[in-house]
Amino acid sequence: MRAPDALTTYVREALTSGGERAAIAAAARAAGWSATETEAALASWVDAPGLPPVPRPRGVVSARDAFRHGLMFFALLLVASHLGLITFALIDHFVPDPLDTLSGGEGRIRWSIAVLLVAWPVWAVTSLRLARDAERDPGQRRSAVGRWLTWGALFLAAATLVGDAIAIVGGFLSGDFTLRFLLKALAVAVIAGAIFLAYGHGRDRDDTA
Repeated sequence: MRAPDALTTYVREALTSGGERAAIAAAARAAGWSATETEAALASWVDAPGLPPVPRPRGVVSARDAFRHGLMFFALLLVASHLGLITFALIDHFVPDPLDTLSGGEGRIRWSIAVLLVAWPVWAVTSLRLARDAERDPGQRRSAVGRWLTWGALFLAAATLVGDAIAIVGGFLSGDFTLRFLLKALAVAVIAGAIFLAYGHGRDRDDTA
């Protein structure tokens, strides 16, 4: 949790004037700040003997980061959605439904392949460059835009998994639990689960870095 700026500023001034952390925490609590807010504000500063308290690194925002992370996650959205469409079309082809009179499966596959041929390299290149920059400069991991977009992708992946589970249960209860339905639900779960695992790994550690 990020402490409010007013409390963080107060803690800095109190530490600079020589105040004890326990006394500062007690004063903040008496003023109405919660224990979590107070701890976060105190944790924002590191004691430096003979020097003013040193601020811990905080998230940064830049137009360059917004462009690169936005492009990466937009490409990821295209890759995930059209990979799912191709999988659905292949399932429809190999597990046909006599009652399904919709056509155009080949056209949908060609269009999705075209999207993947463009979007996948964009996602791969931007991901590799962001990872390489983070290796050279760990401060790049503090991009506020990157964190927000990553958590947004995790939210969409988690929501998809929940919705997929609901669809499976609903299909089972309504008697529509066919092989075709199960394969499509499994495909959605695999794609969303892969995104959730890939971008969720170490996320709490990076957010506290």
